[in-house]
Amino acid sequence: MNLAATMTQSALKWPHKTALVFEGQRWTYGQWNAWVNQTASAFAKSGVVKGDRVAFFTYNLPEQITGFYALMKLGAIPVPINYRLAPNEVKYIIEDCGAKMLVFEENLRDPVMVIKDQLKLDKLIYIGAKAQANEIRFEDFVATGLDQEPNEPVGWHDPALIMYTSGTTGRPKGVVRSHLAEIVGSMTMAVEVGFRHEDVILHNKPLFHIAQFHLQLMPFIQIGGTNILTRGFDVHETLSLVETERITVLHGVPTQMVMLVAADLSQYDLSSLRCGFYGGQTLADDVTRKCMALFPDYFGNIYGSTEALAVTVCDYRRRPEKLGSVGQAAVNMEVRVIRNDSVDPHQVCSAGEIGQLIARGPTLFTEYWGLPDKTAETLRNGWYFSGDAAVADSEGFITVMGRMDHTIKSGGENIHPSEIENILFQHPGVANAAAVGLPSQKWGQVVCAAIVRKDPLLDASAMDAFCLQNPDLAAFKRPRHYFFIDVIPSNPTGKVERGKLKDLLMAQLPHPLE
Repeated sequence: MNLAATMTQSALKWPHKTALVFEGQRWTYGQWNAWVNQTASAFAKSGVVKGDRVAFFTYNLPEQITGFYALMKLGAIPVPINYRLAPNEVKYIIEDCGAKMLVFEENLRDPVMVIKDQLKLDKLIYIGAKAQANEIRFEDFVATGLDQEPNEPVGWHDPALIMYTSGTTGRPKGVVRSHLAEIVGSMTMAVEVGFRHEDVILHNKPLFHIAQFHLQLMPFIQIGGTNILTRGFDVHETLSLVETERITVLHGVPTQMVMLVAADLSQYDLSSLRCGFYGGQTLADDVTRKCMALFPDYFGNIYGSTEALAVTVCDYRRRPEKLGSVGQAAVNMEVRVIRNDSVDPHQVCSAGEIGQLIARGPTLFTEYWGLPDKTAETLRNGWYFSGDAAVADSEGFITVMGRMDHTIKSGGENIHPSEIENILFQHPGVANAAAVGLPSQKWGQVVCAAIVRKDPLLDASAMDAFCLQNPDLAAFKRPRHYFFIDVIPSNPTGKVERGKLKDLLMAQLPHPLE
């Protein structure tokens, strides 16, 4: 039994049920499973065996999901890559996981061409109409396979996927997740949020993140729900699809929820909506109340991570007085807030005391790929040490305060300051630099850079141009505001005192950031 067997089971139970809808195309579970099987056969014929890794660098596409499930049926390991990353960041992940093949699409050809000749791959599989030399079109590749169920001995504890997430050193870490952890995590979401077989869900957030892939797509395949897929998020497209496809379940990161409720909702029939949820950052109370009015059955806040999936859940329709809280432990999970300076799970904070959130349960990850020391630091005696600062109230409802390591959370993405600072220091006109996230009404946090000039003529436009042309810095990680100051606050050991720096920069702002 493995995660991909849920696709097989749904095809056997509901072969004629609409499973997937994408840009006018529709697949039943029977049709989709046949496509998955043929794709699995093609991978096997190309030499992919259990344990091999295949990287995917695409926007949301049916071919992408089909490839994921095909590989998992073989016991091979799909590795989704963030399509917002810079070329050298993509190269690092492909090399770090030792990918045997890369699947990419036409819209991401430019960054692939930058690194193509440096990669050691058995095959380059292309989704699009104009394959170039040494590339094979996805449909031609799949055509070599047979429609038959693979019969590979894939076990509960075998790796199902490797999901890359930002690390404390700035380098992404490969989070290895087992088939068992994925299946239990999928069931947890179905139970907590109340997904139904009759539900229709919209997938418009990136499938390289757990929120869309693990916490929504996987459970919907497991229960035989209908999946509406788009390449990305657009407000008008989202609201229009709710109306035309009669979508019942909708998730959004806080930025998207803000944009949705700010739209002219009177132009759309949203009466089919019954269940909504968000996660990743705090949502303003007034926005939360507007969202609650759209979802009559359920509107909640899901706190989780790539390492643990859903950790806590708060249903605001049941507990409206808890707005802002991420709630209590999800089904199958145990959660504690322990003292900041402790690694002892029994050193639990009292109500109102800020500490580190830790969790344990069957959905935890197996390891960080190739990083045993980091794995041992994060997984201690069965507990996942999240690195998130949190506080619990007298009823055990938890509020997450932010990253203990100062990771910037912007628009649902985790960005570590060192990723930006390493680039800033390369500019010859910079004497010192530090990056922080300042509060933003729209993005949760916005990346800001504090610069101590070496060149007195250095300005924001020059720094922005420098960051834009750097192949090691993804566009979404680029600072949006530059502050030129005389000295960056630091402690006696030279470490940046980011709290003091944030206060200093906030005092210089003429108005709140969007």
